[in-house]
Amino acid sequence: MSPPIMRSLQLTKFYPPINGGIETAVRDIADGLSSRQWQIEILCANNRRETVVETGAIPVTRVASWGQVASTSLTPSLIPWLRRRQAEHEIVHVHLPNPMANLALWLTRPKALVVVHWHSDIVKQQRLLKLYAPLQNWLLRRADAIIATSPPYAETSPWLKAFAKKVHIVPLCVRDTAALDDAVKRRERAAALRARYPGKKIVFALGRMTYYKGFDVLIDAAALLDDDTVVLIGGSGELLQPLRDKVISAGLGNKVHLLGRIEDADLPAHYEAADLFCLPSLLRSEAFGLVMPEAMALSRPVVATNIVGSGVPWVNAHGESGLNAEPGDPVSLAQAIRQVLDDPALARRLGEGSRRRYEALFTVEKMTDALLGVYEHLRHTPRA
Repeated sequence: MSPPIMRSLQLTKFYPPINGGIETAVRDIADGLSSRQWQIEILCANNRRETVVETGAIPVTRVASWGQVASTSLTPSLIPWLRRRQAEHEIVHVHLPNPMANLALWLTRPKALVVVHWHSDIVKQQRLLKLYAPLQNWLLRRADAIIATSPPYAETSPWLKAFAKKVHIVPLCVRDTAALDDAVKRRERAAALRARYPGKKIVFALGRMTYYKGFDVLIDAAALLDDDTVVLIGGSGELLQPLRDKVISAGLGNKVHLLGRIEDADLPAHYEAADLFCLPSLLRSEAFGLVMPEAMALSRPVVATNIVGSGVPWVNAHGESGLNAEPGDPVSLAQAIRQVLDDPALARRLGEGSRRRYEALFTVEKMTDALLGVYEHLRHTPRA
């Protein structure tokens, strides 16, 4: 007898090639589960006013969007699409924050098992959160399981405390660039990148140019670094031009370079070229910091920030994979960067430790094993 077909509908805001931390995580979840014989389907918003259905090993339905309000996609047709598609699946796995998906679940009342993947609290839109809170609490009560991405976030989220008995910790993951990428080409590209900054130590940072990422603090910290150090910051977003203006006004044009969006194929070379990776984020809106495991996979030491209640200082274990500075403090950040750059033995030890931490916690295999553990627990536990 052939084994039963197991199906999971991943309900998320966007999906690659629209890129972001959650989008990358959902892609890797889908690939990991698919490799373990689960049939996966993606239901998400499009970034334009048309619905597109993509067939393939992992079908993707991108529902027409009429724009965004407070970072929420306006996708009313998500509701009938979810009503049609959820009946085909054992598990509906919804990735939050995503108020539109939450509303669609409330209106369609799925009979399938529901897994809530809690990527982050809503931190900024506090007024709208007051209106949304009853709907969010309904979904947390309805959920058969809740997944948090790190122990600190699960313990400090005010929304998850009441549901602690059904919270499971499943850290996010990244693909093993060191194993999957063409190492020769990556190193050649990295050497070419370093050649643009001869004699310089390279600090690399990456992320969306938005309010909680702390790139303005990194720019201020760069002014305190030695002249043999250059800071490269990749990423696009609404603050890219204001940050470029800040670099010019501070007279740091030779020390700080905002690169804009870096193509995915070029990212491994940037990590490889760096002497350290820096995540200067400020707030719990940075719940995990997926770019850190990307750097760890390539044995880069990490300098991040000690954001209370965030997963960031848990991902980057202080003294093991890197150092954690105080958020919002350019002096503290510069001191941590200098401590690593000025001590080759420390940099080597932290780089080796970052790779070990990646292998222990943040591989696709580790995440898939943990996620399947949650799925199998639900499938074999009588529902209350």
